[in-house]
Amino acid sequence: MSPPLRIAVVSTPRAGNTWVRHLLGAAYQVPHFARHFMADADWATLPAEVVLQIHWRREPGFVAKLAEHGFRVVTVARHPLDVLISILHFCVYESESEHWLLGAGGTEAEIYATMPRSRAFIEYAKGPRAGELLAVTPDWWGQPGVLGLRYEDCVRDTDAELQKIETAFGPIRASSREAVIQNCSLGQLRKEAINNHFWKGSPGLWKLLLPTREAHEIASTMTNAMLPFDYACDPNLNLSDLDADRNWARFVGDEIKQTLRRSTEGHRAELNVREEQLTEVAGHYEELVKRLEHSLVLSGPIARRLKELLVRYPRLGKWLRRRRT
Repeated sequence: MSPPLRIAVVSTPRAGNTWVRHLLGAAYQVPHFARHFMADADWATLPAEVVLQIHWRREPGFVAKLAEHGFRVVTVARHPLDVLISILHFCVYESESEHWLLGAGGTEAEIYATMPRSRAFIEYAKGPRAGELLAVTPDWWGQPGVLGLRYEDCVRDTDAELQKIETAFGPIRASSREAVIQNCSLGQLRKEAINNHFWKGSPGLWKLLLPTREAHEIASTMTNAMLPFDYACDPNLNLSDLDADRNWARFVGDEIKQTLRRSTEGHRAELNVREEQLTEVAGHYEELVKRLEHSLVLSGPIARRLKELLVRYPRLGKWLRRRRT
């Protein structure tokens, strides 16, 4: 009998971890979730089969815990300039980014609402916080028993990457790879996300946002996050500072409009539900009134029920009186 399937997705944040976790969970029909930290007691509470997503350096104690609890590791690589742009976008919507690696090297507070060409972002990208985050995938890449996936390959040919996953972990349990891909498409996951987790998802987006000077300045500090994966710093030489700023303003502006639209639609839907509930209560009230009008004495269970309604909904009497006049 095969041992329970336990997979840990351990990579740099914003490298495609959540998408890969969803793919694995759907493919093998097992529960999946993300954690910022695993205390000793947490390991014993995990399901027998599970996909666990966590951002963690390859430390001996953590490696031992994974082995002790029967986990095999998947790590995901993504171009570091795309990772950094994704962090810049995401940290505005999700303050829990400060819990990545338990805050090793700092937080993202200094880049909230900044732009890719801003000095604040460039210094962050060259600094200790980005260095810690970008070191996670290189820590795990190429280690024995670790399956390495490139985000760009997953986007280009998801089916081929699922075949690679099957080679490592055995045949999938879903009806087909096609079904997994459809159910876990970025478009589908984007609809279900509540924190704008799935943004553009486009490899090479940084080339629309970082002109040559800024791209090379940042990339010069991250050799270890680029060379092992054959990533190059090959910016768009025709991208002007103005065009880069306009692209960021357009991307973020369009998303803000969509987010506000979804919030407004959600608020309207909630108001409609409440109106329906109020109408239903009013219907019960009207029925009670009709029954009371045929009663000789305003007493007994019917009257008590009417009193309970009026006490529970003090605005109901006013609203009904307006309707009856």
